[in-house]
Amino acid sequence: MAVALYDVYLSADVVEKAQTHFRTAASRGKEAMGLLLGSAFVWNGNPYAVAERYVTASNDATAVSVRFSREAFSDLSKKLNGFRVVGWTHSHPDYGCFLSSTDVATQESFFSEDFHFAFVVDPVRGEKKCFKVRNGQSVPVGFAVIRRKR
Repeated sequence: MAVALYDVYLSADVVEKAQTHFRTAASRGKEAMGLLLGSAFVWNGNPYAVAERYVTASNDATAVSVRFSREAFSDLSKKLNGFRVVGWTHSHPDYGCFLSSTDVATQESFFSEDFHFAFVVDPVRGEKKCFKVRNGQSVPVGFAVIRRKR
């Protein structure tokens, strides 16, 4: 029986764009964030997501927090182009990949579908991890970075 091997598939383009954004923010001592757009599927009862685009807009950020600015939402809505929001991503510059209690609350409030996930990147340490929230707890999930055939 075939099954989806991972909960999350990320386009290599998505990873590179997010990491570039996060490295730039880290060089200024700040976190950064964006949305992951793509498709959601179910294989043999198991939900999984494919992130094909990374979009972001103005961030209000410090060294230990980030959120979209008020102006960001109209910019983000113009970038959806018929894609579905499958997750969100943010950076933790030089303090590792995990979901804080604030991140868990964000996931539960805004990304509560079974396919939704959080992609956390530490651009200083070069770490990347994906998480889902189940029963109020952060759970690391498997992911793969995929490249399109040229």
